[in-house]
Amino acid sequence: MRFFDKIIRLFTGSDYDHVIRKLDSRIIELRDGQRTANNELEQLETIKINAPSFELHFSSAPPTKVEVKSFEPPKPKKIRTMKDLMEERQKEAAERRKQLKQLVAKNYDTIKSLILCEDPDTAEEILFETSPALQELNDEQLNNLYSDIPEDIHVLREELRQKEIKRLEEESKRKAEEEEKRIEQERLRKLREEQERHERERKAREYEEELAKEEERRSLEMERLTSLVTKRKDDGDMILEYLEMKGVKRFYHFTDKENWYQIKKLGGLYSWYYCEQNDIHIPNAGGDSDSRRYDKRHGLQDYVRLSFCNDHPMAYRKHKEGATLYLLYIDIEVAAFKDTLFTDRNAASSSFYKGGDMEAVKKININATQRNFVSRDEGEIFSLHQAECMIKTFLPSKYITNINNPKIMYFG
Repeated sequence: MRFFDKIIRLFTGSDYDHVIRKLDSRIIELRDGQRTANNELEQLETIKINAPSFELHFSSAPPTKVEVKSFEPPKPKKIRTMKDLMEERQKEAAERRKQLKQLVAKNYDTIKSLILCEDPDTAEEILFETSPALQELNDEQLNNLYSDIPEDIHVLREELRQKEIKRLEEESKRKAEEEEKRIEQERLRKLREEQERHERERKAREYEEELAKEEERRSLEMERLTSLVTKRKDDGDMILEYLEMKGVKRFYHFTDKENWYQIKKLGGLYSWYYCEQNDIHIPNAGGDSDSRRYDKRHGLQDYVRLSFCNDHPMAYRKHKEGATLYLLYIDIEVAAFKDTLFTDRNAASSSFYKGGDMEAVKKININATQRNFVSRDEGEIFSLHQAECMIKTFLPSKYITNINNPKIMYFG
């Protein structure tokens, strides 16, 4: 039997007649019990009681005071008549009916509240629990109140079903939109990555092309400079023979370790002026602003400075500043270059002699240059020890005999 069919039967069916029949049977049982009780009472009234005789003997002793209590026969219990039972039964029925009506009214409010809160399952459960009370009361007003509730629950279920369908449709639509958005974002990401990759490749190609062009320019520039600086002096052979006769086997150039990498990369040594004019970075330049000012004053800014000694005092100063120094060996062939100059002492001195011919070479105190550990206290020898050979603009690395394994300078 369907639930709502049962509810309708409770409101209009034959269950109420069954209750009336049970009530009639109970009344008959009570009447039979009353007749039995009346018969037993009549029998008790006709029974005679034989009381035994007593002889009284009086004692000479003083009489004992006897407390006499008045006799009160027990009050007979009130016999409950059929009318009393009926009245009590009616009171109980009225009280129960009152309680049921309160319960049914309370449940009605609860069901309506649950329907408003969109909880049809709990509302239907309470309605089912209330149906026996509605059947027992069989109150037309209450039945009318509850008559629309099944339909209200049904309508609520349909509304909730439609809402769920709409929610699922919206959820599906939202997921579809999110998936479409994700796909579009993924497409844009891949497109962006592809564009970035092409851009990196383009820049890399441009950089490689620029490097190639720079390398070509540098190579052409090195060829140009080499062709200029390696032109020989008219007395170049005489100068070389003189230097060899004096025991000069090589010239020296000290430089910072960081500069050495740059020297190998650029193919040789350049004057600080040429580097400045051609945007060549010197990681750790040997000279300072004062020495460069002196160079310009004497027109020596575009020369690479070489020494006859391997322990130039300026190297010790750079060492004290924390530099790691390499000592480069230079082939004495550079002395025969057309524009090579010689000084008889440090070109940063207040006075020195410079020239590019045999006479200038002969003014150099070779013995002073070949001494070691010359101190400033030794006067002029200290300056003569620092005589220089200066190469115009550029010294190709092929004239640096230990370019691949430079000597590390140590200072004890």
